[in-house]
Amino acid sequence: MVAASTAIFVTVAAFAKIFVPFYLIGSTPIFVTSCFIGLLLIALASRNLIKQTTYATDVLVLLILFYSTVVASFLINSLHLVAITHLLGILIFHGVFLLFGFAAARSLKAIFTVLLAGAAIYFLVIVQYVLRFGDLMQAGYLHDVFGVENPVVTVTFHQNIGSVLAIATLAATGLGSTRGRRVAFAALPLVFLFLFHIAARSAIVALAGSLLLFAGAALWGRSRRLAVAGFAAVMLTAAVASTVFYERALQDKDVDAVAPDAISRTIREIQDPRPLFRMQIWKRAIHRVAAEPDRLLLGHGVGIYPIDEGFGAPNWLLRPAEGNKYYPHNLHLELLYETGIPGFLIFTILTLLPLFFSLKHWDWFSAPERAAIAIYVFYLVTVEISGSFAYSYDFQFFYGLAAGVVALKRWELTETGAGPIPAKASRVLEIGEAAT
Repeated sequence: MVAASTAIFVTVAAFAKIFVPFYLIGSTPIFVTSCFIGLLLIALASRNLIKQTTYATDVLVLLILFYSTVVASFLINSLHLVAITHLLGILIFHGVFLLFGFAAARSLKAIFTVLLAGAAIYFLVIVQYVLRFGDLMQAGYLHDVFGVENPVVTVTFHQNIGSVLAIATLAATGLGSTRGRRVAFAALPLVFLFLFHIAARSAIVALAGSLLLFAGAALWGRSRRLAVAGFAAVMLTAAVASTVFYERALQDKDVDAVAPDAISRTIREIQDPRPLFRMQIWKRAIHRVAAEPDRLLLGHGVGIYPIDEGFGAPNWLLRPAEGNKYYPHNLHLELLYETGIPGFLIFTILTLLPLFFSLKHWDWFSAPERAAIAIYVFYLVTVEISGSFAYSYDFQFFYGLAAGVVALKRWELTETGAGPIPAKASRVLEIGEAAT
């Protein structure tokens, strides 16, 4: 009961600031309340979480090394230009959401229930809007289906709606019934069509990445060489297709100026010389990294990228409503620029660790555990094409969830005799048993 309640409240907290209906009724009180209750419930279950942590010591050590690198980069390169609140916000909020995800791993079905409930609310809102006003996409843009009347918020609806529906579909693949999982997989083509229609491009790519995990894991169980070759072939095909598409898009003179679909929007953005579109941002960031290779040891400093781009220091905690949140829209690129090679490499190992373990033990994973890893992959892909290091709390949450799933699976494999029990974990278990 405590585990399920914890999972429900921390999942609500993770989405409180980005779930649009919460925005309409007051997201801050919901966020604060759910965080407080979540932390209280985690404190009540601290003994079990300590046991769980002993099976994730590699993740814990890497997290300590990574955030030590972040702190060092900030103190050496950023302190004189960026307010200390930026660093504190990263350390505090990242720590909280990593903890939330790690604790929530003890009740995956409760998490999925929250995700499915959120998607159901979005679905009902969309259906009633279509019945009243017609197509969501008119005159080249997604209309304000929630009635927010705030352009700063409505401009993000493509990815917001797309992510909620996509992760709910992935969550449904982790349902207890085989029929429910089959329905979820059968619904995927319809989900892709809808995401394409509303031009939720990041969600499309991220969902494809999650499905690639399912296919790759199944292939990995049969032949690792074949799985690696298949992954390489997919990556090569994607690279070639992207290059060809980019070159053709530059020369496309007939693209519809208001067509709202994902392909037309992408072509228009590739052709648009304005600096705020993703392709232009990536080009400038890569150019800056290549132009100053001597800065790769500790990077330019955490929070320095928006300053170098002329937008000023990040001040999102000091002025939440209109604070500067400019970033490179690619987490690895951002970390390479701001923390250098050490932060880049440690973060890469961190993100891949749950995936390598999952592939190795995929046959041991239950349907809910596989769905949890798939959702983590969804957010990993998302932050690689649209994310920010400082502000992507949903990614921190689902990384913590993936780490928690790995820890619990290691615990389970140890208890069933499938692997040696770590000495430290053995000692903690003995202490816990003696205390009870």
